[in-house]
Amino acid sequence: MSGSRRGLVAPQNTFLENIIRRCNGQHSSFLLANARIVDYPIVYCNDGFSKLSGFSRAEAMQRSCTCNFMYSDQTDPESIQRINKSLESCEPDQQEILLLKKNKTPLWLLMYIAPIKNEKDVVILYLITFRDITALKQPYEEEEAKAAQTAVGLSKFARLARSVTRNRSVMVPMANVPPGGRMDDS
Repeated sequence: MSGSRRGLVAPQNTFLENIIRRCNGQHSSFLLANARIVDYPIVYCNDGFSKLSGFSRAEAMQRSCTCNFMYSDQTDPESIQRINKSLESCEPDQQEILLLKKNKTPLWLLMYIAPIKNEKDVVILYLITFRDITALKQPYEEEEAKAAQTAVGLSKFARLARSVTRNRSVMVPMANVPPGGRMDDS
């Protein structure tokens, strides 16, 4: 009997499988957490999260989805409060947060918390996706030294990219203007 499943398939397992299948193609790094248990334990962590954080799937499982095991002294307490508030109120939230990889390397992440509801409209899971934005931030040591001088945490490359993006919207309408700079109605 090749290709058949043995035993009964529990509805909650197929629900999880569907979420994982859908998210694997869209998000390179994510966690699923149980919304019904205190501290919201991680019930699934994909390979992308393991590679990003340095923690194996086994090390991440059953820890809190707040990722408090990755906090450092420099993790913003306001960000931590926002994460906890989002989880407690079952509301989606997105924010930047500084965490530490397993090897203690600083990691800036864009963290998005999305509550997942069952057919009874009850939040039962959280999908937490992560996007590495470390390249858009200044190195962690430099940021501390320059914090008094500037509130901007973007590197020179990120500033250039932002400038190009802004200027592109100005340049696109100009692309239709002929070389002489005049538009003819003929």
